[in-house]
Amino acid sequence: MEAKITCTTELVQGGCNACPVVPSTSYAICFDQTAIPLGGLEVESLIMAVALKKGFRQDLVMDFDEDYTVFKKEQQQVTFKDFYGSLTYENSSQKMTLKNTYDSKEELFTQVNCVLNELFQIESVAFKVEEVEA
Repeated sequence: MEAKITCTTELVQGGCNACPVVPSTSYAICFDQTAIPLGGLEVESLIMAVALKKGFRQDLVMDFDEDYTVFKKEQQQVTFKDFYGSLTYENSSQKMTLKNTYDSKEELFTQVNCVLNELFQIESVAFKVEEVEA
């Protein structure tokens, strides 16, 4: 499967004379000509977008001491928990804990594909990042 990620950076003014102009970057992932906005170029956003595209559904579980997300598709179930930047994905037989952001895009995409392959049983995704002018 192939996914194109578009990256758009705009200069945004803070709103007053004392506020500097800052760059604002937004990302969207495209599957089959359908663009889906991403919260950022992060593990959590990419896994959610691919899992939902592949037919998984999300349920938010609000437990007494923690909240977490469960991805379900037929008999498959993957639990996702976020503990202060440390992400944990777990199915019935495996558990993986990783960071949400990485220094290089290659490392980020490798980690995302590892979780998708091993826990979700989804084939690897060929991610391609493309800069788009605003």
